[in-house]
Amino acid sequence: MIILEKPYVSEFLIDTIVQNDWAVLDNQSVREADIEDGAFDIISSGVAKNYYLSQEYPLIYSNSENSISWVLENLPNSNLADYIRIFKDKIEFRELLKEIYPDFYFQSVKYEDLKTMTSDGIKFPIVLKPAVGFLSFGVHTVRDDKEWREAIAQIDSEMKSVRNLYPKNVVDSSNFIIEELIEGEEFAVDAYYDRDGEPVILNIFQHPFLNSKDVSDRIYLMSAGIMIKYMAKFSILLREIGEAKGIKNFPMHIELRVREDGKIIPIEVNPMRFAGWCTTDVAKYAWGINVYDCFYNQKKPDWNKILANSGKEVFYFSMAEVPVGIDRSKIKGFEYERFLANYSNVLEVRRIDYRNNPLFAVIFGSTQNKDEVEKILALKTKDYIL
Repeated sequence: MIILEKPYVSEFLIDTIVQNDWAVLDNQSVREADIEDGAFDIISSGVAKNYYLSQEYPLIYSNSENSISWVLENLPNSNLADYIRIFKDKIEFRELLKEIYPDFYFQSVKYEDLKTMTSDGIKFPIVLKPAVGFLSFGVHTVRDDKEWREAIAQIDSEMKSVRNLYPKNVVDSSNFIIEELIEGEEFAVDAYYDRDGEPVILNIFQHPFLNSKDVSDRIYLMSAGIMIKYMAKFSILLREIGEAKGIKNFPMHIELRVREDGKIIPIEVNPMRFAGWCTTDVAKYAWGINVYDCFYNQKKPDWNKILANSGKEVFYFSMAEVPVGIDRSKIKGFEYERFLANYSNVLEVRRIDYRNNPLFAVIFGSTQNKDEVEKILALKTKDYIL
């Protein structure tokens, strides 16, 4: 079963659903979407609930964490709801990982206590972020007391700006987590646990940043070299996480960092989906695979064959974000063509309704030029706003 939700459903996902005749949950997002009548086998909440409870190996995928509310309301005692609660709440996730990472420093704090909380006792450098969050909303890297006070001053306006964009199960400012700063290269992985609990990796993205202060989601890179170097290592970690909770039949998007000493430390897990905003679709360009088909039909990519036939090209998805704090009502337009001129080989452009979303566009592309990646990282979308 597929649950389609805002903020974005790609044509590629819609076409995949139609071609495979997968059942889609009836909800407001489906009714409002520009989808031809009769294209989907649309099922009610009651039928969907019975499907999950009657199947030995039920499979549910969603393009968006907005669907979490339906799962928690309709399947509160299911394994799926249990997985979601653990992974979506960063504090619960850290508790789960205590056995694997016993020395990792973290603590939780209520949002209302942040304004009066001093930095006494905090083991800098740290990352401060909502316990339940999405993208980089409310995320701050803090290295000393001065930066702590600056971050606290900014968080209130940041959380207000996204409060109406996502439900509480996706972005919730009630609780924040303070955790040690994980130094090293950042990666993201699209994977699923099959019916036997075996992790299957579908995408590995390298997430570069412009500098130590950058927490943006501007660009994520994919290459054969990245896959070859990290596939086995990340699979071992995923297996450890899966075994800690007995996870089966579950898609996920996990973010992690690799320290200089080679130690891999998870940052967070986004449950029930792969890379957000349907950016996971970029795998069709990089590897020639359909990740939705892989999960739903329990397929494992033949990575030996795929990587043997891959070149040195680096594929990516890039996000053109709406600057935080900007008055959207004053935006008359975005200079898409001028912005896209910064990308040498654009494979696909998905324009986003920026009046109701935090993005102007998602771009899929490829390059063999490291300088181009640096250039994209340095782009300021405010320079292209009319």
